[in-house]
This record gives sequence, C-alpha cells and structure tokens, in this order.
Amino acid sequence: MMKIIPPIEAIATELEQWALDDGWKTVALAVAKHYHAQGGGEILPVIDSERELNNAIQRLKRIFRKFKGPRYAPLVNSLKVVTMAALPPERRARLESPGDPVFLATIAAREGIQAVNTVHLGALPASALKEIDGAIAAFTALKMSLPGCGLEVF
Repeated sequence: MMKIIPPIEAIATELEQWALDDGWKTVALAVAKHYHAQGGGEILPVIDSERELNNAIQRLKRIFRKFKGPRYAPLVNSLKVVTMAALPPERRARLESPGDPVFLATIAAREGIQAVNTVHLGALPASALKEIDGAIAAFTALKMSLPGCGLEVF
C-alpha cells in the first residue's frame, strides 16, 4: 500500500494526542532532535537545558495550534517532514498508511492480546468488555480493509 502525505490538520492532531499520552517534553525533545539532525535552523532551539526544552515546547504548541495563520503556516510546512520522522512508528503509520492491512493487523493483534490479558488477569467485567470491544473493532477494521470484504455478515 502506498503511503499518503497527511494534511497538517492530521499531523497536528496526532502531535497533540502524542503529547497527551507521553507529555510535551517527550514530543518537543524528539521533534527538536530530528529537526537539528536534518540541518536545523532557527525554528526550534538546540535543547541543552530545561529552558530551551520549555522554549521548544511553547514554539511547537504555537506553530501546530495556529498553523492556519500567516505567521505560522510557513513554519509548520518547514516542520512537517521532521515532525513525521519524529513520531513513534505506530503514530506515523496511522497517518501515512491508515488503511494498510499490515498496520491494521498489528493493531488488531495488540488489541486482541490486551483483551485476553484483561480476562486472564481477572479484571472487572466492565474492563474486560471494554477491551474485548476494542479488539472486535480492530479486527473489524482489518476485515474491512481486505480486498473483497464489504459489509457482509461473518
């Protein structure tokens, strides 16, 4: 399956979700590291201190939250490729190959294991059902991505 070039909106949303999951420090450090490994510039600082890390966090937030504005549009376009490279592999794959059966199979396998582990560990029924529903949704998405699979019933 061919990789797509995701729109800035999708990258910004994924960046925000990554920050919610792992924290802005992790996100800013990864993006700044990739930015400077690719030649860098003035958009993000080299992170050698807590102050520079906080500066990078503030700049990333402003750039990706206000990307439609005339001041930030050129900056976000300069950071698009670097940000994609900095994303963890699953997040990048979700943006570049959202309907790829290989990606969807990976997600379905992970969700299935989480559901089985929840049951094996004796979780409350509500937690187990939530994980099982997540696994079913992931396997359904995988099924729908395969050629010749439509909305037919199992």
